[in-house]
Amino acid sequence: MRISLGRVRVRRRPDLESANALSLLEATLESTADGILVVSTDGKITRFNQQFIRMWRIPPDVAESRDDERALAHAVEQLKDPEGFLKRVQELYNDPIAESFDVLHFKDGRIFERSSKPQIVDGERVGRVWSFRDVTERNRLDDLKDNLLTAVSHELRTPLTAIVGFSSTLERWGVTMSDDDVADLYKRLSNNAKKLQRLVGDLLDFDRLARGLVEPKRERTDLGELVTNIARESEQITGRHIRVAADDVVVSVDAAKIERIVENLIINAARHTAPETPVWVRVRAREDGCLIIVDDAGPGVPDDLKEIIFEPFKQGPTTTPQSPGVGIGLSLVARFAALHGGHAWVQDRPGGGSSFRVFLRDEHPTVDLRDAELSNTTSTARA
Repeated sequence: MRISLGRVRVRRRPDLESANALSLLEATLESTADGILVVSTDGKITRFNQQFIRMWRIPPDVAESRDDERALAHAVEQLKDPEGFLKRVQELYNDPIAESFDVLHFKDGRIFERSSKPQIVDGERVGRVWSFRDVTERNRLDDLKDNLLTAVSHELRTPLTAIVGFSSTLERWGVTMSDDDVADLYKRLSNNAKKLQRLVGDLLDFDRLARGLVEPKRERTDLGELVTNIARESEQITGRHIRVAADDVVVSVDAAKIERIVENLIINAARHTAPETPVWVRVRAREDGCLIIVDDAGPGVPDDLKEIIFEPFKQGPTTTPQSPGVGIGLSLVARFAALHGGHAWVQDRPGGGSSFRVFLRDEHPTVDLRDAELSNTTSTARA
């Protein structure tokens, strides 16, 4: 009996070792962040991890079939260049010992790095191993970094150069210049300093938002008064006459963030319209918050750009090419609105032009809409 049991243990030890090895292999495959696919020499899927299924969004029936052709058919439907993808796969199947690395671009904007090596067991080629790494976020961050560097190197240089030039002029010739000329230079200095401050603020805010470091500091605020003051200050920066009509509405908002929203919307209107184009700013009460509206009578925003312009570093056509901006102003508007539980959008203005709108949700709404509708007297006075 003891001999028999001994023989049983001897026979089962290789099985246990194989099971342990297989378990270790499975654990390794499932622990990696890459999607792994192993295909035999006859085109059958022999192994894959769940990350591969998730990344390629493979239907369960396709995964269970282990049919490489069905998996390929599902994959190519998602890619921008399906012909190039299939061509490279066929080249590798025709050259069993070749290795490869390339980048795949998906229709939905995802980006994968793909690498492939022959699978060798005991010196014999038994298949091919494919690995896929999702680099979408990494590429996005690289693009953001490049755009930020471009903004710093180009956009910030313009006001900084102007500040240095005006300062040097005042230093050398200020005592011999007329009072009017000196006052004009000081005004130009101030405007360029404010522009530089605004650009730096936009870049810093964008970085903090991207890292999730910004939280709204809400306080009960007279939004009509706040927006009216911002509009009046913006008149000096943009040189535009801005017409303001504001309801009497007190809401719980982060006043500093609202200042940035209104300022960026007004500057955006000035940048994308001719100098004589009027700009209107309105504040309207809503049952659960408020609406800030900045209208202009410019050329408007094409339908295909209405959503894109709220993305970082995306801009529409500008009428001031010498001062194009960094391309994050409207992105900050949308993100600050989201911090207040709201959103930003643009629509066509009746009669021509654009109507940029920002809805801000109030944490504790107290506005009586009937009173708000009767606030025309205050609105007219502020306008």
